[in-house]
Amino acid sequence: MEKKKLLEVKDLRVSFFTPAGEVKAVGGISYDLNYGEVMGIVGESGSGKSVEAYSIIGLLQSPGKVIGGEILFEGENILTYDEKKMRAFRGNSVSMIFQNPMTCLNPVYTVGNQLMEAVLCHEHVSKEEAKKRAMEMLTLVGINNVEKRMKQYPHEFSGGMRQRVMIAMGMICNPKLLIADEPTTALDVTIQAQILELMKELKEKIQMSCIFITHNLGVVAEICDKVSVMYGGRIIEQGLVDDVFEHPAHPYTQGLLRSMPRVDAESYERLIPIEGTPVDLLNAPQGCPFAPRCEHCRRICLDEMPDYTSVGNGHQSACWLNALQALEGGSEVA
Repeated sequence: MEKKKLLEVKDLRVSFFTPAGEVKAVGGISYDLNYGEVMGIVGESGSGKSVEAYSIIGLLQSPGKVIGGEILFEGENILTYDEKKMRAFRGNSVSMIFQNPMTCLNPVYTVGNQLMEAVLCHEHVSKEEAKKRAMEMLTLVGINNVEKRMKQYPHEFSGGMRQRVMIAMGMICNPKLLIADEPTTALDVTIQAQILELMKELKEKIQMSCIFITHNLGVVAEICDKVSVMYGGRIIEQGLVDDVFEHPAHPYTQGLLRSMPRVDAESYERLIPIEGTPVDLLNAPQGCPFAPRCEHCRRICLDEMPDYTSVGNGHQSACWLNALQALEGGSEVA
């Protein structure tokens, strides 16, 4: 049975127009997300992960601008929405959990007030109903003694508890899509594991689609169904998590996996870093953005960006090495 698509991103391009010139933050990315799926978007800092997410939720700030492509949510291009329609869409249909909850929660309002406000802004319910919903969500995300907690301010919560509040706020209006922008980065490993376990439980209970943005491949392996690997504003590899992790096709993905600690590695084995520095998006290269750092780089890599090559089961890679191997073996080049 074919899965139904919730979100389709088609050739999305986003630039920042600065005094120094145009920064091509997202250079034409495409992917689909089905109902109930969790997709991880991974890549190093500056690869365009968060900019792409802000474009979906309509929070892209000047001087950033979507200059091309479509974002189809249940078949409607949300880039055509006016501010009023976008405000209704944001919160009701899609919501976002940000990286640092302390900067996202208002320090002068109680946690209860902020949760209730999210409900009252989007639904025609009484304050009593909004309070009941807020208390239910705090309980759902594992916060005890909710009557007392509702009256407390953000500074009275620990980092892990504040992140739970942000998850509750993101889910309180039952959105169809939740975007989590590195929600565990600022937490220690113990709390990080608890938050990931909580999100897995909530995914099973609510059957909500999720885009999980991170630079931590271990997090992707733990929670995601699919993964898109970004570099230099482009998706250079995408597919099911197991396929991409077990058979990485792009040299950048291979480099990311080699640079990760492994529990089954010998004690004397060293991590292998990716040589070179990240691409300068103000002066983006004409060809593959990873070419200057790639050990397999050829002249064509510097001159032209390759199309996607299918490496099986929906697994695609944008690499000339894969494309040439596919032509030799008679495989499909997308």
